[in-house]
Amino acid sequence: MILTSLMEVKKILEIPAAHTTEDAKLLFFMEWASQLILEYLNRPDLELKARTEYYAGTNTQKLPLRHRPVFTTPTIAVRVDEQGFFGTAPDSFGTDTALVYGEDFSLLIDQPDGSSRSGILVRINDVWPQPNARTTGLLSPFVNDSYGPIRVIYTAGYTVDNLPAQIRMACNFLVARMRYIMPVGMETGSESYEDRSLSVLGERRDYLMAIAKPMLVSFRNWSFG
Repeated sequence: MILTSLMEVKKILEIPAAHTTEDAKLLFFMEWASQLILEYLNRPDLELKARTEYYAGTNTQKLPLRHRPVFTTPTIAVRVDEQGFFGTAPDSFGTDTALVYGEDFSLLIDQPDGSSRSGILVRINDVWPQPNARTTGLLSPFVNDSYGPIRVIYTAGYTVDNLPAQIRMACNFLVARMRYIMPVGMETGSESYEDRSLSVLGERRDYLMAIAKPMLVSFRNWSFG
């Protein structure tokens, strides 16, 4: 998913729509910038679509989903099978493992339209389970790792029309910065015309993303541990 449009980029860069000599280059920059943003957000995509994903338990009432915003239509379907192993185990995630929306779990609604920007599933009067285990030398059981015991089918993401302005602007900004540093590949310090002389500034860490990151941070999936 390209996170901006060629028309919007050209307006921001003040390139007349009729001028097409840079279109191929701008389209490449748009693709490049979109991929940089997705990598920073720790998301494979932002498209609105149905998703089937597997999660480990959190041992709390809350289970954060990987994509946002999340919608309740069609109804979110959750099945919990401690032996499911991402659906690869024989006969895993049968009908007897299904949870009922509104009785066993619910989406944390935080938007006026009934969607969830936080994308959190809340277990009702229970927790999202993590298995207990024992090992030689320890008297007490401990919480063990779990691998794909929770299957969630849900709809989440953005359309081109409702993609947040922060994300679009971050993409537009990156395209503008890429256009500025090319073809040298580094920020120019000074340049003279006759008997051309060119100097570049010293490389700065995270040059491309430094200004875009504050626009994107609230949409990022964070990983801990």
